[in-house]
Amino acid sequence: MTEADKSALRDAFGSFATGVTVVTTRQADGTPRGFTANSFTSVSLDPPLLLICVAKTAQSCSTFCAASHFAVNVLSEEQRDVSGLFASRAPDKFDQSDWRPGPEGMPILPGSLCSFVCARHAEIDAGDHVVLMGRVLSFEMRGGAPLGYHRGSYFSIGLEDRVVDAAAGQGGMRIGAIMERDGALLLCRDAAGRVSVPVAPAGAGSVTGLAAHLGALGLTVQLDHLYSVYKDPHHGHHAMIYHGTVDGPAPAGMVYLPLEDIPLDKMHSAPERSMLARYRQEYKHGQFGIYQGNADQGVVRVMPMPTSGDLDG
Repeated sequence: MTEADKSALRDAFGSFATGVTVVTTRQADGTPRGFTANSFTSVSLDPPLLLICVAKTAQSCSTFCAASHFAVNVLSEEQRDVSGLFASRAPDKFDQSDWRPGPEGMPILPGSLCSFVCARHAEIDAGDHVVLMGRVLSFEMRGGAPLGYHRGSYFSIGLEDRVVDAAAGQGGMRIGAIMERDGALLLCRDAAGRVSVPVAPAGAGSVTGLAAHLGALGLTVQLDHLYSVYKDPHHGHHAMIYHGTVDGPAPAGMVYLPLEDIPLDKMHSAPERSMLARYRQEYKHGQFGIYQGNADQGVVRVMPMPTSGDLDG
């Protein structure tokens, strides 16, 4: 496969939404080691087996291949920072995190939805990865919502539904999307040249309604994560803006505009102007955040992005 083929295949693999785990063990001298992975799955109940995939380029690959035991910590939505830490190459991950020794001395991360301690059952060479199969010796569970991972971004299960319910209870709501194609955004443009992000039509104020509306216009859309939530007192509504990708010719009344050519001074509203100005900057650095606030002030909660090669797809 060419490098372009490999990149496209990685994107295709990333279309499968997963949970996020931190896999831990100890090296021969007792030093704890760990990395973030979403390549985890259950295998069997009898005997109790699970597996993880470790990139051969990972710093800790040789340690995990030599270890007799390892643990898998399934992360909750409150543990994005933990995921980001263990996806990094920081040498002091365990000094920066809360952990305790579990059965067989394996590092357990408090706050995880579930932790499994395993004995190594089998090791399988698999191209640029090693598949480690573990026999579950013990496990512990607690309640909570899982941390999700999809198309290179973290997401929280049910977050959008909770925000929609809260906003709907306070009045009107506008559902829209920043949709990108090859560095350009799909925007609505009126006869006066004013531009705005596409939104769900009246009476279909939902993510599903927005996707259906755009699909009916001949577009192929993929909405991947929430991007901005704010109250716009000047227009009397709440707004929820998603991020996604789009393909297909621009329908009547819409246009693809390269990011640098977007006329911010002709945006539908001041909040949209601020939002797209932020998006242009974040696009350059490849790291996005979720804005929560009103039309004038709020907070951008940056989504930690994993280091390439550490969070396996």
